[in-house]
Amino acid sequence: MKILHVAETSRGGCGTYLNEMLPQQLAALGEARLRCIAPRQHLDQLDRLPAALLHGFDRPSRARGLPQLAASVRRLVRDWQPDLIHAHSTFAGAVVRTLSLVTPMPPVIYCPHGWVFDVPLPGPVSRLARLTERWLSGRCARIVAISQAERLQALACGIPDERIVVVRNGVAAEASTDVAAWDDRRLRLLFVGRLDRQKGADTLIDAIAPLQRSLCLRIVGERVHGGREHALPSLPHVSYTGWLSLEQVAAQINACDAVVMPSRWEGFGLVAVEAMRAAKPVLASEVGGLREIVQDPQTGRFFPPDNPLALRRLLASLDRDQLRRQGLAGRERFLQHYTSRRTHEELMRLYAEVLGRPAGAPLVAPAGVAVPPGGQA
Repeated sequence: MKILHVAETSRGGCGTYLNEMLPQQLAALGEARLRCIAPRQHLDQLDRLPAALLHGFDRPSRARGLPQLAASVRRLVRDWQPDLIHAHSTFAGAVVRTLSLVTPMPPVIYCPHGWVFDVPLPGPVSRLARLTERWLSGRCARIVAISQAERLQALACGIPDERIVVVRNGVAAEASTDVAAWDDRRLRLLFVGRLDRQKGADTLIDAIAPLQRSLCLRIVGERVHGGREHALPSLPHVSYTGWLSLEQVAAQINACDAVVMPSRWEGFGLVAVEAMRAAKPVLASEVGGLREIVQDPQTGRFFPPDNPLALRRLLASLDRDQLRRQGLAGRERFLQHYTSRRTHEELMRLYAEVLGRPAGAPLVAPAGVAVPPGGQA
């Protein structure tokens, strides 16, 4: 079984997903049976994968990168002949499924990682996005929803239920125990993500602006889609790190008192799972997949999206002891529901199903060693 992963970006949550899943698939299938197409400019984010697996395409911007992505997919399908393609996010899914109209393609599994029509768009654009996704759903074998919220959105869009399977995201049960330097007696809050409208860093900045005496904030991330840097104000109690490796992000999470996720919309929210793994509470806007991950008040707190005043009131009320208790409860919830081993096993069973293998049929690595679905973590 040869699997080709296709990603239009490998930064942010999509990059974390690939770094978690592909090493386990590599262990199960062997290097000869796994490949990944991703932007050449983002390959440094896939630091857990051997270079032989990675095929970069030039992405100077999203619009200019899509023809390069399409050419890379056609070339690798022709030369490497994968048995199955797993496309990640809206634009990779659109490219791969549209190509299937004009050239022979293997079965496609598509994971939107958050529906494009969940984005607040003008009415005609939103309707076009829904129509496009509904039409393209017929060009793939399965659609992987990363949360029940994402599945329900697909059903409301008119995508057939039998084409959708829910496979919740997960991360490795253990991560780096390093702790980033952060010498501050105030409550230390951490934001991890793209600096764009979806992730809501601007809401968090507005909320924390007058709370300099009691709180400090560290922001990990940058813009992804090109253009000038997101115009966030410079405040004395807010610092910026840019993009960091997964190990460096884990060290930042270990150093904070709480992780804040002020997203305006969110298909899943992988950073919440990473925080819970480290026994850190999650303060999240009550949207999308975050409503399934965070339990208020057991493992964190909710606040309404795009509402800096409500978030400010919540931040002003934080208690360090309560945050510790919430973090410990979050760790237990993580171990029960959100490890990457479970995600990996469910994906491997899905691949076998799509390729018509009997349930539980062994997957044979190049050395001839039978590996069960799920492989080796």
